[in-house]
Amino acid sequence: MKIEINSLFPQYKLIDCGSGKKLEQFGNYVLIRPEITAKDEAKLSYDEWKNIAHAEFFETGKTFGYWHKIKEMPDTWKISFFNYVEIILNLALTGSKHTGLFPEQVLNWNFILENSGYLNNGEVLNLFGYTGSTSVYAANFAGRVTHVDSVKKVVDRTRLNAQNSGVTNIRFIVDDAMKFVKKEIKRQKKYRMIILDPPAIGLGIKNEKWILNDMLEDLLFDIRELLEEESFLVMNIYTHEISEKTLIKIFDNIFSDFDKLFFDKIYGQSSTGNLIDHGYFIRFKRGIN
Repeated sequence: MKIEINSLFPQYKLIDCGSGKKLEQFGNYVLIRPEITAKDEAKLSYDEWKNIAHAEFFETGKTFGYWHKIKEMPDTWKISFFNYVEIILNLALTGSKHTGLFPEQVLNWNFILENSGYLNNGEVLNLFGYTGSTSVYAANFAGRVTHVDSVKKVVDRTRLNAQNSGVTNIRFIVDDAMKFVKKEIKRQKKYRMIILDPPAIGLGIKNEKWILNDMLEDLLFDIRELLEEESFLVMNIYTHEISEKTLIKIFDNIFSDFDKLFFDKIYGQSSTGNLIDHGYFIRFKRGIN
């Protein structure tokens, strides 16, 4: 499925992509970042990109690198998103290629809005929550959101996003996702919606290893125990190492009594027509008409 995110998120724009890079606009600033799935040849020349861009990220390792500013711009800035409610998000030129926002998450924000009537006073769990744009948006409709990430720095950014957006009903947790889920099972906790966007590889707060290929099925079995009888599962999977056939088999096995609402790979389309891969968007529900 192809989407042009700018039609859903006016303060973001994928301008062009290709040759392993993408040219994007976040609010007032245009950035060049690496993008492994940008395999076609860019429609605009690299000189045209540099004439537009404020900064470019250069990789010096697998997960780190540096920003080179082409034009004057701040290291941190804000953008906003409005659909029924407004959230204000803090972005930054971080030590990785990321800014603190995955703009494709707008698809999940719109899904939350569409089903907001079921969230009234219910609890939402966001695992691998990163800087919390989805937690902040969901908090406008839920009784409480529990936001979990193993990196304190990004949880602190979630606090700032929540504060700037006027949201006060988020519980901030710095913990390993799998360990937290097991603790919640022991507490007999239940959630009306669980959201997760697990990385391919990651580390917990005590260097617990997360390897999606090896651990996803066990995590999903545990997550099932936390879902209310009337509930939603909202998930993103960005990996090229698990086939769609394998993913469908895992989900059909664990969530056989759930209704499959959506299970598709999303491609972001740039203004010039080239595509990048946003991975799989997956949504299930149970007990909700």
